[in-house]
Amino acid sequence: MVFAVSATGFIAAINASPAGSVPAGATLWQRRLLERPCSNGTRGILSTPVIDRQLGRIYVVGCDESRAWHAHALDLASGATVTGWPLDLSADAVNSPGVNANGNNRFPSGVVMLQRGALNLSGDGRWLYVAFGGGTSSGWLLSVDTLQRRVAGAFSVTTRTEESIGGLWASGGPAIDSEGDLYIASGSAYINALMGMGNQAVYPDSEGNWSQSILRLVTGVEGSLRLAGTYTPFNYCQAGGEDLDLGSGTPILVDLPSGASASTALLVHGGNKQGNVYLLDRKHMPGSIVRRQACTTDPIKGAPSDTSLLSPDVQPAFGTRGPLNVFGPYSDRVGVGDYAKSRTTPAYLNTATGRHLVYLTGTAKASLESSESVVPGLARVEIIASPDAPPFLHLDAVQTELILQNPASPVITSSRREYAIVWVLDVNVLPSASLYGEDPPRPVLYAVDAVSMELLWRSSPGQLYPTGKYNEPLVTDGKVFVGTDRIQAFGLGATMERQGAKAFRLREGRDALSPKASSAAVDITKGPALYEARCAACHDQERPDVPSLGELSGLEATDIVEKLTLGSMQVHVLGLDSDEVRTVAHWLEARETTITSP
Repeated sequence: MVFAVSATGFIAAINASPAGSVPAGATLWQRRLLERPCSNGTRGILSTPVIDRQLGRIYVVGCDESRAWHAHALDLASGATVTGWPLDLSADAVNSPGVNANGNNRFPSGVVMLQRGALNLSGDGRWLYVAFGGGTSSGWLLSVDTLQRRVAGAFSVTTRTEESIGGLWASGGPAIDSEGDLYIASGSAYINALMGMGNQAVYPDSEGNWSQSILRLVTGVEGSLRLAGTYTPFNYCQAGGEDLDLGSGTPILVDLPSGASASTALLVHGGNKQGNVYLLDRKHMPGSIVRRQACTTDPIKGAPSDTSLLSPDVQPAFGTRGPLNVFGPYSDRVGVGDYAKSRTTPAYLNTATGRHLVYLTGTAKASLESSESVVPGLARVEIIASPDAPPFLHLDAVQTELILQNPASPVITSSRREYAIVWVLDVNVLPSASLYGEDPPRPVLYAVDAVSMELLWRSSPGQLYPTGKYNEPLVTDGKVFVGTDRIQAFGLGATMERQGAKAFRLREGRDALSPKASSAAVDITKGPALYEARCAACHDQERPDVPSLGELSGLEATDIVEKLTLGSMQVHVLGLDSDEVRTVAHWLEARETTITSP
């Protein structure tokens, strides 16, 4: 079964594979949990649900017209509401004495915060964790007792209600290790940056303010939340003052074999607006649990310095040792909106040869104050470990073809840790672009060889239907599911031989890369005007590094479409729909035929 929720308040269970007389794609059950979702029906359910296989439940959190959030527990098989649910995640419940573990901050009432972080469950299914961020409130993490159906504990990122900062809004939600400890990254606040508050935008002198930090939290026996460790980057004041959220991504947890390194219980955090990636010993986090360190601009010199696990190599972004900047150019000033480098969760691969690899998606920019996306959009870093030294990160490889606009978190599949594939879904427009309208943007799904970083396959232009931001594919049993305005599935087809990788085809799309497209579906008489508007400025000039119109004429339309929608030319067709791209391609293909026909 594939479960899907929507911002309009629906949840549906879809049959994933043929079963007896029930075909794949059949709706097994569907419910509308919220008759009137909040924000005029646009923010009903934003987060990824979580499933308790042992109890046969799925937990969902949604917001209704009263601007109140509710936790629902549904039966997996039927969709029926479990007795005693839903539970109101109300201000009265959270603000009850003894619930909030950090100061006198008040959970807001009547304010629509973002509950976008994925839900998570403790290993025994007792505690449901719900993260909040955004709006005019600080970040909040709630623990819900699933047995007694109550809000058991809360942790506010700030101690004071007036310090509205530190949202926990990343789509990945909290991470949980095998011991039940939680890890989550907090952010900054756009309104504070807009007001030009500078360093004071993150309240560096406030005790108990944990904005722009990575937090380790421990759950007590009755569900209370206790702060047990922190890490705050050296430049948190400058970055937070410009709303360069550290909390725009979710940490992942990596465990090295015993004795492999001086630290084996690790945390990797990428996916932040600065494009940095950090490595921490998660059981011995370096920060205080009372207050953050003073502001500084240098990762090494002076006190304090950056306290994450740093590479011994000089980092170009700083001219000294420091965190690893993957998606550049590095800046403490530019990185909001279309200038942000990343907002995702990394993916980890423990290879059959014992390498520990982390994959990150983002958008490097053409220059410091440019929103133009360039390569890399997918990068691989390796955790370098030796028995007598702390581990560190090394930038190992990048994908050199894909120009991504607003990619989701990478997903890795493999067969017994071999033949690994990295799957990336890209919304295919910059973050500020509207996802609505008569011709909304169409996402693209990519499959990349995790070892060679070569592109194996991509979906055809227009093949996937409109989707939301921060979405990612689900891969299981040889099928790839993508949630768009419907559920779309790809499956393995005939096998192609490929050196160094287990090759494959997907039944939808072209055999290898280029989308097949019939010229009958487009009006090539519109080709000259589109060419003149988008192509002539470069291709009509006599430049040795740019093919002329004559050299482009007669090329196969599928190859032209591939180049325009995949390679370095991608930026030049932004704003064109798939039919317009194909029109240019088929006009160029037909042009040589017209000239040379006897």
